[in-house]
Amino acid sequence: MYNDTSENEARIRRNWNVLIFLTGAFILFLVILFQLFSLQYIHYEENFQRSENNRLRRIELIADRGYIYDRNGNVLVRNRPSYQIALQALEMPKKKADRDSVFRRLLDIRDSTGTRLFDSLSLDTAFQRIRWVKTRPVRILEDATMEQVAVIEEHSTELPGVSVIIESRREYPYGTLASHVLGYTSEISEEQLKLPEYATYSQGDRIGQKGLEQEYDKEFRGTNGLKLVEVNASGREVRTLSDVGALIEPKPGLHMVSTIDLKLQKVAEAAIPDTARGALVAIDPRNGEILAMVSSPRLDPNIFSLKRRERNKGWAHVALDTLRPLNNRAIAGIYPPASVFKLVTAGAGLENGIISETKYYPRSCIGGYQYGARFQKCWGVHGNLNVVHALRLSCDVYFYQAGLEIDMARINEFARRFGYGEKLLGVDIPGERAGWLPDSASFNQRNKRLGWRWARGLILNLAIGQGQMVTPLQQAVFVGSLATNKGVYRPHFMKELRDAQGNVVRRFEPEIIRSGTMKPETHRVLMNAMDSVVNHPGGTGKRGAVPGIRVGGKTGSGEWKKGQKTHAWFASVAPLDDPQIAVAVVLEAAGGGGSMAAPIARKVMMAFFGKEEDK
Repeated sequence: MYNDTSENEARIRRNWNVLIFLTGAFILFLVILFQLFSLQYIHYEENFQRSENNRLRRIELIADRGYIYDRNGNVLVRNRPSYQIALQALEMPKKKADRDSVFRRLLDIRDSTGTRLFDSLSLDTAFQRIRWVKTRPVRILEDATMEQVAVIEEHSTELPGVSVIIESRREYPYGTLASHVLGYTSEISEEQLKLPEYATYSQGDRIGQKGLEQEYDKEFRGTNGLKLVEVNASGREVRTLSDVGALIEPKPGLHMVSTIDLKLQKVAEAAIPDTARGALVAIDPRNGEILAMVSSPRLDPNIFSLKRRERNKGWAHVALDTLRPLNNRAIAGIYPPASVFKLVTAGAGLENGIISETKYYPRSCIGGYQYGARFQKCWGVHGNLNVVHALRLSCDVYFYQAGLEIDMARINEFARRFGYGEKLLGVDIPGERAGWLPDSASFNQRNKRLGWRWARGLILNLAIGQGQMVTPLQQAVFVGSLATNKGVYRPHFMKELRDAQGNVVRRFEPEIIRSGTMKPETHRVLMNAMDSVVNHPGGTGKRGAVPGIRVGGKTGSGEWKKGQKTHAWFASVAPLDDPQIAVAVVLEAAGGGGSMAAPIARKVMMAFFGKEEDK
């Protein structure tokens, strides 16, 4: 009886075990069946796409950046081919041990001199970056030589995920020439990627920085293309697919014809030594086209297209330079306008009928002017003068008296007509700064922290241009529009934008931004005075004269720090009866404008009018 019971229980257990096994097998079969169904039907498109992605690679074709030409068709900025050794994240081994093996092999590679191609720090940074930069190459060696490229190709089978790519880099054939105008290109920074204007950009993109490169970056960039390539199991390219839709040709960026005159720019650059601090602007007052612009010291934008180590070294040298070569003094340097501003004071007096060509002030110049308890000095002894003579000799005493009678409200109103003041002129490169025309309210606000208050005696300094702040661009615009008497045109560098076939896509239309006009009689007197400054034997600007050309101008010596030499100013325009060019020059802490700045402006004028320099 006991044995029968034991046999029945054993049989039941076996049956249960078999049932459980069969049930498990059935469930496993159902899972496998469901997975097959899911793979072949539910996720078919997704799996097919993954398979294709393993076989195909989408490679972005970077569009060629547009060139920059001068007004006569000379190339100022172009592209050059550059070999880059890069890591391709999608082609790198998946296992960490295999990636580490590639890392070690790269560190062991040396050139013919025995020098390592890569250093561990930069290589480690690149390997870290490919963790989140999946679709773009991460450069580990820029501007590689043909020898370096050959070494990498020799080891290609041992270096999965390492490739040689060719891209274009910016080249500035004239080095430092017009560097502040042209700007440069470099890889977009993390900070820039956060800005809304760079929403369509990606890490690794090279973008315009400073100057025209930045202002017209979107126009220069063009539209990138796309190609599909078939790769083998190791990720190496086998062939490019040329099926319909498999290739999108890149669309090159637009070329710019700028307003810069290369010949004039070269003359201007040569006239200002690179050891000097200063600026020059030459502009066509009839339409606002900037013919030449110099900011000194200069920098070579080619350093930003070099290898990372050389680029960093060059950047450090520039960034740490106490002379601030990155600062475009022509549009961002602000200085007291000095005696050039006497043209404004005179113009305001003539326009409001307060002074005339025949008016003489009761106090003649005896070397200074007594105002209350203060004796305000003049740079010379000039006697009794009218407005033309006072401008020719740059007599301070005449303008002390004129300023007090005219008052600052009228003087500032006339100045704003011709481009001075707090409003930007709107030049088409970034970094322009506005000037400042003090009045009682703005003076008190600006100097509130110092406890200074407006006093009528301040007009004596302001009437001779000591106290306002202007840029060299404003000075050039002022004298040019003063001479034309037809309005202030927006200063600009872009003349035309053209496509790859040479068709004009956009043309800059001259735009009047300030009234820039005065009464005919005011204009006549000021032109006679500017003529006298340059062409009269006793004029302070006689070193700016050009044979056979009626040049008008005004000198200035801007005080800025006690005990230091003044900033040398000269602003000129020619010909006075048909203005075609205006030139403003400032040299920081150089001395008198007539002796230091006028000869520089003369060289530019001589080149513009095709005159030979005196031997």
